[in-house]
Amino acid sequence: MAESGAHEAYEATRLAYELGRAVRELREQRGWSQSALADAAGMTHSAIARFEAGGMVPTVNVLERLTRALDTEVSARCVPKRPVPPHSGTA
Repeated sequence: MAESGAHEAYEATRLAYELGRAVRELREQRGWSQSALADAAGMTHSAIARFEAGGMVPTVNVLERLTRALDTEVSARCVPKRPVPPHSGTA
């Protein structure tokens, strides 16, 4: 990953895979096929398959459609990679 941008590309791919896996698990818990989820979300079967395989980084609109169809919510958070030093009070 010495190439410029390689780390960012890896992180985007990892995130896409994790989101796809989460959606697949939710879909399977409901006993739905990819086609059933596609119909509920107003998407195509191929788009669902590609998303679940981690083959696309979704837009916020796509995430909203999927979570609405699955009756779930999107949750995002920023977690520090290392402890943050106390704020000194100056900006």
